[in-house]
Amino acid sequence: MSEMLGNQYFMARNYPAAQKELEEVHFNDPSNKSIIKKLIICYTQTGKVKEAINLFNKLINEDIDFIIDTHPQLDDCPCPELIEKIESRGDVVEKSCDYYLVLGIVWLYCDIKKSYDYFKISKEMDPENKQIDMALEIIENHLHYQN
Repeated sequence: MSEMLGNQYFMARNYPAAQKELEEVHFNDPSNKSIIKKLIICYTQTGKVKEAINLFNKLINEDIDFIIDTHPQLDDCPCPELIEKIESRGDVVEKSCDYYLVLGIVWLYCDIKKSYDYFKISKEMDPENKQIDMALEIIENHLHYQN
């Protein structure tokens, strides 16, 4: 029941409610990549950036293509609209490491090279962050073997 409800909330772009339901599903089925993929987005939209990057790294370490191969229409991926919303903000948050980290995460669903660029910016802002190092290494390896 929680998965269906979580998916409904996700499709309605009610990320806090979706997060609550999807966390329950994830607790009971931690290997469900579809749930993880949606939960990452929920975390980026509810200010839980640390949780988002942790799950993100877990998933891309296992199967980066699961995110890269996301189809905006078929998968009901909100990322194009989220990217537009986030990048159009001109407030102080824009200058934060979390801002660039969220963009790095969300862009991977649409464009690996832009994702990589945003992770590089976040790395410059927080050079000691091991989670950023891990994401960059996985993405760099994928880009290297892709060419």
